[in-house]
Amino acid sequence: MLEVIEKLKKIDWFYVFLIFFLSFVGFVMIYSATSGMEYNVLFSHTMKMLVGMIAMLIIAVVDIEFWKRNAFYIYFFFIILLIWASIFGHLGKGSRRWINISGFYMQPSELIKICIILSLAKFFDEKKIKDKGDYFFLIFPIIIVLVPVGLILSQPDLGTAAIVLFISFIIFYISGLSWKFFTTIGFGFLIITPYLWSLLKNYQKQRILTLFNPENDPLGSGYHIIQSQIAIGSGGTFGKGWMKGTQSHLDFLPEKHTDFIFSMLGEEFGFLGTISVIGLIIVITYLTYRILNNPKIDNFKRILGYGVISNFFFAALINMSMVIGILPVVGLPLPLVSYGGSSMLTYFIGFGLILSLKISLDSKY
Repeated sequence: MLEVIEKLKKIDWFYVFLIFFLSFVGFVMIYSATSGMEYNVLFSHTMKMLVGMIAMLIIAVVDIEFWKRNAFYIYFFFIILLIWASIFGHLGKGSRRWINISGFYMQPSELIKICIILSLAKFFDEKKIKDKGDYFFLIFPIIIVLVPVGLILSQPDLGTAAIVLFISFIIFYISGLSWKFFTTIGFGFLIITPYLWSLLKNYQKQRILTLFNPENDPLGSGYHIIQSQIAIGSGGTFGKGWMKGTQSHLDFLPEKHTDFIFSMLGEEFGFLGTISVIGLIIVITYLTYRILNNPKIDNFKRILGYGVISNFFFAALINMSMVIGILPVVGLPLPLVSYGGSSMLTYFIGFGLILSLKISLDSKY
């Protein structure tokens, strides 16, 4: 008990405050999206925030070596859950990706991202650097990545599969692999692009084509992007005011409490509101990179930390790029801001791991 108290004292509470404040922004926007009347949504989101914060603090005080020792066991457990969700899971919005646990819908495809990061960090930490010229050793980590990616694509969930692949490439890069590996992968990807295009479902192809000219189908596939751009643009510098957004409250803006919550933020709080949230995300990312630049950090902690913060930062970047029409709409929520239990829990768990590794680094001084 005394050890737990000592670890709680070593937690970077300013870092925790920034994470909490970002999630509180999400609560404020979801309150506006529901006009404060959908109490079940507000209560659900509030409880998920509290569970996530508690989970983050619990993980923070657990020795980081525990997560390293059990990385592969955790991975295989969630692979089983992912298989179960893909075959027997709850069907919603055309995808079978949720497991119903006593009324709580869990999405294993979100939580598996942390498991992949942990497993890759453990593998590349234990693999000797001198062996990295032999690409046969990459078979195991590639399987670690491709098995869940294949299951996620089968659900289907192109956005999550894409972010898993992207984070995995970042981890492969920071683990010390040469540019030859990435050049080979890139060349191979270009060759099979026509085949991959044929595997996409019609609505996925339409989303990509709509990116280049959403006005071609303003009431169909281009509707989401057009309404999102109108909402953000109409906010101006200072916004229309909290709960006074017309695009969102007149139901022109779709998925306003999930994928397009950033658009509603832009409409109600304007440029200053959006740039403040972007700044908050950048500050959290920068503070994490400062933690990871500690000279005493080992390879496992470094890879784990970069994987976790890359998952957070690039998911935010993709979501914001998506709602302003730079990238196709792929269904990625804005981290800690959008409504969604599994997604929010994943980010809180990731930040808990970063706090845990920071405590372990501070203990070495």
